Amino acid sequence: MDAVAGQLIVGRYRLAQLLGSGGFGRVWKAEDTVLGVWVAMKELRLGHVPPGERQELLVRAAREARHAARLRDHPHIVTVYDVIEVDAATWITMRLVEGRSLAEQLRMNGPLTETRTRAIARALLDALRFVHEADITHRDVKPANIMLTPQGNVLLTDFGIAVDRADTRLTRTDLVIGTPGYTAPERMLGAEPSGASDLYSLGVTLYEAVEGRLPFPPEEPLAALRKSPPPPRRAGRLAPLITRLLDGDPARRPTPAGAIALLEHHPDTPPITPARERNKGKEQITVSLDSSEVFSRVVKEQAQHGAVVGVFAGLAAGVSNLGQSIFEFPNAMRNHVTAGVCAFAIMLIFWVLKGIFQGDSAKSDIIIVDENGLIITRNDVKQTFSIKWSAVDRIGLGVLGVRVWFSEGSEPARDWLDKNQIQKQLPDKSIILYRGDHEPYIPVERLHEALRTFAGPRYEDATNQPDRR
Repeated sequence: MDAVAGQLIVGRYRLAQLLGSGGFGRVWKAEDTVLGVWVAMKELRLGHVPPGERQELLVRAAREARHAARLRDHPHIVTVYDVIEVDAATWITMRLVEGRSLAEQLRMNGPLTETRTRAIARALLDALRFVHEADITHRDVKPANIMLTPQGNVLLTDFGIAVDRADTRLTRTDLVIGTPGYTAPERMLGAEPSGASDLYSLGVTLYEAVEGRLPFPPEEPLAALRKSPPPPRRAGRLAPLITRLLDGDPARRPTPAGAIALLEHHPDTPPITPARERNKGKEQITVSLDSSEVFSRVVKEQAQHGAVVGVFAGLAAGVSNLGQSIFEFPNAMRNHVTAGVCAFAIMLIFWVLKGIFQGDSAKSDIIIVDENGLIITRNDVKQTFSIKWSAVDRIGLGVLGVRVWFSEGSEPARDWLDKNQIQKQLPDKSIILYRGDHEPYIPVERLHEALRTFAGPRYEDATNQPDRR
C-alpha cells in the first residue's frame, strides 16, 4: 500500500508533503515527532520490480543508506539519520535540505560562471575524497544529486538509493546504477564501479555546469566509448581539470586529491602575487586605520571643506558693504579685501576646529578578511555584518566601494540589506557591500591586498567588468 500524507512511520515520522518521485522511490517531507524537527524521508517503492531483483535492490539500498550514514559528519554530504524497514520496504531518513538541486539551478538559470563552478568542484572533490577513503563508491554523481543551499553550501546526496528507473540498467552479473550521459564508459562495458568512475561522472557534471549541455547526448550512451568529448569552451581555467576527469582511460583520471591539486595549482593559474606571498600563513588580514591616521584624515577632510566654504564666504563678504561698515581704511578696496580675508579665515578656522573635535573621537571602520569571508564593522552607524565566500560569485573593489555578485540562491534578504544599510541590487546584479564615500576611509591598497590574498579567483576589478550572468 502506498504511503499517504499524515501517515505515521514506525510511530515516529509523520509524512507531511510529497517533495518528488521517481521510478523506484518517493521523497517526503516529514516531521520527527520525537525530536520535533523536519526531515526528508525517501520511500523505496519496488512493487513493479520482479521478485528476484527486488530483494537485491532492498539489500543494496539498505547497505548504501548505511554507507551514507557513515559519512554523515562531512560538511558536503547530506546527513542520513536512519534506515527503516517496514513491511519489506525501505525508508531512508535524512537531513531536509532547503534549496535546489544543481539540475534545477541549470534548468532555471542556465550555465554557471567559471568561479561558481570552481567552488562547486572544490566541494564535491572534497566530498568524494572522503567517500573513497571510506571505501565507498557513489555510483551516481550528477546535477540532480547535488544540492545547493541558499547559504552557498554544496551537498552530495543520494548514494545510489532509489534512483529513477530510467537511471538504472541491470545485467546478469551486477546491478549498474548510473545515468545515461553521466556513466563512465568502463561501467557500460561491465567494469566494477570505482572511484575513477565517480570522477568521470563529476567531470560530466562540471562540463554541463559551465557549458549548459552534456559532452555526449544522453540518447547516445555509447558515444563515450568511440570518441573524446568536445573541448569545453566556457570553462576557462577549469578546462584542463574537466578534460582530465573525462579521460576514457580510468587509470589516467586524477584521484580526488590530485584533482584538488590540479584545481588549486594549475599552471595556467596566475602566479602567487607578492601580496599573497607576504601574507602566506596568516589567518586573517585586518584593514583599518590607527587613531593618529584617523585624526589626520578627519582634520584634513574638514579643512578642505572649510577652505571651499571660506572661499564662498570671503567672496560674499568682499563684494558686500560689510568691510566698509567694520573697517575704516582710507582705501575702499582694502576694506573689501580685508573683509573677504577675514571671512575666509574664520570659516577655515571653524572647520579645522570642527575636524579636531571630530577626529579626537572618530574611530576607523574595520574590515577583517580571512579564508572564510569578510567581516565589516562600520563605526559611523555602529553596525557589523559578515559575508561568507561560499555565498559569493564575484567580488571587486571599485570607485563605488566593495561590490559583490552573490551566487544564485545565496542573495541576502531585503530586510537584511535594509538593516545593515547596504545598497540594493544594481542593474548589473551587484550589491554595494561597503561604500567608499563616508569618513574615515579604509586604506584602499590594504583592502586590495586582503581581497587578493583570501578571495582567490572570486576577486576581480569590479569597475570595468561587464555583467556575466
